[in-house]
Amino acid sequence: LLTNDKHVLCIGPTGTGKSLVANEKVMRGMPESYLPFLVYFSAQTDANQLQSIIDGRLEKHRKGVYGPPRGKKFITFIDDMNMPAREQYGAQPPIELLRQWMDHGGWYEYYTERLPFRTVVDLVMIAAMGPPGGGRNPVTNRFLRHFNFISFPEMQDESLTTIFNTILDAFSRANLSEEIQQLCSSVTEASIKLYNTVRSEMLPTPSKSHYTFNLRDLAKIFQGLLQADRHKINSTQSMIKLWCHESSRVFRDRLINHSDRGDFDNILKKTLTQVFKVNADDIVGQGRLIYTDFLTGGQQERKPYEEVVKVDELQRIMEEQLEYYNNCHDHHMNLVLFLDAIEHVCRIGRIIRQTGGNALLLGVGGSGRQSLTRLASFMSEYTLMQVEITKSFDEKDWRNFLKSVLLTAGAKGDKV
Repeated sequence: LLTNDKHVLCIGPTGTGKSLVANEKVMRGMPESYLPFLVYFSAQTDANQLQSIIDGRLEKHRKGVYGPPRGKKFITFIDDMNMPAREQYGAQPPIELLRQWMDHGGWYEYYTERLPFRTVVDLVMIAAMGPPGGGRNPVTNRFLRHFNFISFPEMQDESLTTIFNTILDAFSRANLSEEIQQLCSSVTEASIKLYNTVRSEMLPTPSKSHYTFNLRDLAKIFQGLLQADRHKINSTQSMIKLWCHESSRVFRDRLINHSDRGDFDNILKKTLTQVFKVNADDIVGQGRLIYTDFLTGGQQERKPYEEVVKVDELQRIMEEQLEYYNNCHDHHMNLVLFLDAIEHVCRIGRIIRQTGGNALLLGVGGSGRQSLTRLASFMSEYTLMQVEITKSFDEKDWRNFLKSVLLTAGAKGDKV
């Protein structure tokens, strides 16, 4: 479609690979005469901002006509096309700007007094968007009529099984015992079954707007399982325990009340009984499952991720680390490390050790989000950089802060 100068719109739910496929197509699959040009929409994107981005990449061909370098064509990829906020009467200015170009071949230069019309040539568009809902808006049919549609339906369970079985099987063959390798298909089946059940029963409401589960959450379970260590995960029971822990971290930690968490525990126990044919109480028990890499000291590059059998030992280690933190920093933290706080530190530490591990901590003021993050970062041997918001804080200050973070992480190679 693109090589015939047709516009393409990829539609599908989150996690189906729309952006990935489109990006790969734009970046690698096109002839050299096509130049990739990526634009990402958000709720705050406006028409002037979008026009400035595109105009900044165009060259003047002749009076009033602009485009890419001669002999080339721009393939413009727009991600999350239906994210821009709607106006009072329902229009989305960035989309109306693009529609004007598709209908009339250009737009008016808003930044000059005479408002001359700028004709834009040799531009082909590929866009990706999810179905309306959850912050995404419906898009006018006057705009959509210019596109050829490619639909990305949700993947079937068979496809998910193939993908995650392959990943887990390759990891277990290289790192785990033969006994555990035979468990891989059951782990994949249980993960998909749990994901489908949680997604259908834990639905978002106005008070639980973040109860949105997609394929990324399923992938995070397997990302957690790939942290298994041969010396610590050495039996089928220990592997099932790790699976229970990772599933709880991905799904249970997002739930906001005891009722929902109780429902999740029942779903987890039911899945254990049906898939693994084990007594759920023998695996989960009455205690709390905690896994961490804080139990091992020293300067190892990758500390083993293991179950905490003795909580008292973990508490002693954390209290020692807290005392060490207070000796190293002027800002002292006088914390009482009770069991919930210890669990939160382990949760934050687990996310920090993962590639691309980003966390959003939700809680009322004084619940320890900042202090426990400081302690978890210190124990994980990361530098913590924090934005100090003041009344005069502006975009320039934010950019300077980002610059210092990137120089520390990228140029010096420190873990931040």
